[in-house]
Amino acid sequence: MITQEYIDLIYTTLSGMDVSLDTDPIEFGPSRLNMKVSEVRGFLSKVEKIFMEVSHNLQKIKRSLLVKQTEYNIEQTQLIANDPHVRSGRSQKEREALASTRLVHIQSKINDLTLSTHDLEDLITVIKAKRTDLKDLQGRLRDQLKLCQEQISLGQRWGAKTYNEKTFEKPSSTLSAEDEFSNILNNTQPTKTHREMNDNIPSVEKISLDKVELDTDVDLDDLLSEWT
Repeated sequence: MITQEYIDLIYTTLSGMDVSLDTDPIEFGPSRLNMKVSEVRGFLSKVEKIFMEVSHNLQKIKRSLLVKQTEYNIEQTQLIANDPHVRSGRSQKEREALASTRLVHIQSKINDLTLSTHDLEDLITVIKAKRTDLKDLQGRLRDQLKLCQEQISLGQRWGAKTYNEKTFEKPSSTLSAEDEFSNILNNTQPTKTHREMNDNIPSVEKISLDKVELDTDVDLDDLLSEWT
């Protein structure tokens, strides 16, 4: 029988099969791209194994279900034909109902096998969707390789940037330009307010022109002699 733990295990395994693509794969060198291609190929192989296992279980359960249904029909026919209690029914439907009360154990197994069949069919649908997603991812990696080859033909070279868990798995800790500008505004405080600046303006003494004494006794000849 198919248990809920078996179904949850398959869903968990399929959920973990994910590969993130690099924005610019050429800067990390060919080994990084080759690693992702190999990883996707490994996931596809695992998905195929899971698909074969689930398909095999579905075939066995369908076969068991067919056997139980045939057994139920044979037992029901024998009861209708030979059992006195069942034959006491007035109509055919009443006799079938009386016979079904004697075959509850077989009907319970049929219900369990039917439920397992539906669960496995749903699993196969999910597995096929995951296989399609991985094949699409494999095609996108192939497109990235073609783009890298075109960039190399234009003169660009493979980069040597290292890759690690911090670089690819964890989000970048750098702030965006908007966040950085907001932090600058929040952390910057004016040293003096507008009112304080007005209060600190130095006072200028006003001088009246009437008080200025002009020296009118100036000898122009003396001035000219100094310049010459």
